[in-house]
Amino acid sequence: MAKTPDELRAEIKAARDQLADGVRGLSSEIHPSVIRQRTTQHVKDAATARVNDIKGLVVDDAGIRWDRIGTAALATITLVVVINVLRGIGRLFRH
Repeated sequence: MAKTPDELRAEIKAARDQLADGVRGLSSEIHPSVIRQRTTQHVKDAATARVNDIKGLVVDDAGIRWDRIGTAALATITLVVVINVLRGIGRLFRH
């Protein structure tokens, strides 16, 4: 059965409206402010997750894990000393 001109116009209008909605939705997704907001939230979520991971290493149900804090502090101090020694050796060879 053939469609009437009014039925064809209605289908075309519906398709046009659907396409316009899709374009509006796409443009709102790729707008710079939306991308910036989404990226900012992603960075905040990642930072929060990392902080919670690190916090989990030094705090447990019983409280602060001083043994782990001491180990981390010792490793940090060792790293700083090694870096300074290597810098000193590098200075000796430059002169």
